[in-house]
Amino acid sequence: MLLSFIIPAYNVEKYIVACLDSCLAQGIDDMEVIVVDDGSTDDTPALLGEYAQQHLCVKVFHQKNQGQSVARNLAIEKATGEYIYMVDADDKMMEGKVLPIDTMQSGKYDIIGVQVMYRLEDGTQRPWSHQMERWPFDQEYATGADFVRSHNIEGLVYGYLFKRSLFTRHPELRFTPGIYHQDEELIFKLFTLAGPVVYKQGYTYLYYEHSGSSINTRTEARKRKLMDDTMTILNNLTRWRDEHGLDSVMRYKLSYLSMDVLRVLIRKQHDTEYALQCIEALRQLELYPLPWINELKYLGVKLLTCNERLVTWWIRHPEVSRKVGF
Repeated sequence: MLLSFIIPAYNVEKYIVACLDSCLAQGIDDMEVIVVDDGSTDDTPALLGEYAQQHLCVKVFHQKNQGQSVARNLAIEKATGEYIYMVDADDKMMEGKVLPIDTMQSGKYDIIGVQVMYRLEDGTQRPWSHQMERWPFDQEYATGADFVRSHNIEGLVYGYLFKRSLFTRHPELRFTPGIYHQDEELIFKLFTLAGPVVYKQGYTYLYYEHSGSSINTRTEARKRKLMDDTMTILNNLTRWRDEHGLDSVMRYKLSYLSMDVLRVLIRKQHDTEYALQCIEALRQLELYPLPWINELKYLGVKLLTCNERLVTWWIRHPEVSRKVGF
């Protein structure tokens, strides 16, 4: 089996047909599509049952509602393909046969990066990020660690094809249940353990913006949880760094995430007390101020932009600037 698509599904009756059809349209003979129904209460289970009857490669598993991470973890255990590609049930593949099949068939790479397109609700499309357009395409890296020493990686599971042996060799590496952006943590850990890595040019995945989705729900509780979860990821990654002796390998990523914490604290206008708590947590992790900042030339533009906002914000909040020593 060359490829296992992995799809967690929860109440996606409006989207699941288009998602499955786009996976099947890849035309790969030796593939499977593993869907984990996460306790759906709409017509999702019935639709999945129809596809499983019509297509032998579609395999459906059911569990009580436990969240996307648990559903993905179950699918990883059930997968048999040489490579795993994770798809969200309310998105789909780009039109046509878009996966780098020849690269997969070579079996040479532990991780194959692909490009992601973002579709807004008004129908317009744009690349997920400018960073994805500037990847060093077709340049082979001997290990994932070699790549992340000097490049940031996108925390999107659908931006990568992973060799399944990464998961079988490291059964401790699974998605952390109950947090937002669980991709961010797991993907980076996989990179630090991976052998050869390559990025292929060509848009493979179409991410849909849905105003009603949990990630786009704008409430104070969600805003706070997003930041709490980011701090959880930073804690987990620093622990991973220390346990595996990955100080130089992880400087880029930890710096990027730390800067993002400061940026979000300002942009999302978190209250002063909570901002202080987060900055103190960064200080405890020795990520504020960044101890190796002069060595990280890549952060120049980002630092300049962020520092301008920090200065403006902290001038308006002198009680914070005094306490954090800005």
